[in-house]
Amino acid sequence: MSNRSWQTESLVLSLSPFGEGHRNALLLTRNQGLVHAAVFGGPKSSLRARVSPWQTGTAWLYTDPVKNMVKITDFDVLFWRQGLRENLVRTWCASLCTELITKSHGVADWTLVNAFLDGIAVSDETECRLALLRFLWRILSGAGLCPDCESCSRCGAGISGKNGVLYYSPYEDGFVCPDCAHRDEQRILLSREALDYLMAITRLKPSEVRAIPLGYGAYAELRSFLFFLLNRMVGSPLKTLETGEGIL
Repeated sequence: MSNRSWQTESLVLSLSPFGEGHRNALLLTRNQGLVHAAVFGGPKSSLRARVSPWQTGTAWLYTDPVKNMVKITDFDVLFWRQGLRENLVRTWCASLCTELITKSHGVADWTLVNAFLDGIAVSDETECRLALLRFLWRILSGAGLCPDCESCSRCGAGISGKNGVLYYSPYEDGFVCPDCAHRDEQRILLSREALDYLMAITRLKPSEVRAIPLGYGAYAELRSFLFFLLNRMVGSPLKTLETGEGIL
């Protein structure tokens, strides 16, 4: 970024107004992390139409050292993802993705985020919900925040047909078996089906995991568990989870 004019692959995360009709774009870039960049021009500006949330492309930017500002001079859209705006569940999942990346200060894999948005843009509501679970577990894994799903954090017993690790302990940030779980402690129940699904996400190819069915009970368990870990990861409640309650 030594030159004032530069270009980078960018995903538009969000837009906010400033000044007289201008907008500030928050970009997730492939190599520079999060970048705030101004988008100048009126409502009929073609640039404003191209710089829209969840669209990925090549951004041409100019760094003004005097005003301490970065502005977008051009944006070539490669992936429009119009489908994200055509369905409430798709929009909600994409919004959660945006808020998560923003609050975690860009802690997200470029390829993973774009692949997730590509997938849900053309998926039905059921697959969107499952794709979100897989995406969130991979985000947590990339941040090193996934607890061990294969053994009890207290006695070390591994998962087996007779002794499944069924409870997540927020205090220990790990799973405990039924023998070690205390009745009076806070804990999150996960069935064997839910745990197997998490391990499949870790071990199998994405195409193989997509073929695995997941019952509603296990889905609900994973949703509660992963949402809890997300709020802990960013250090505060995610607004998308609060306002979107009931959508998923």
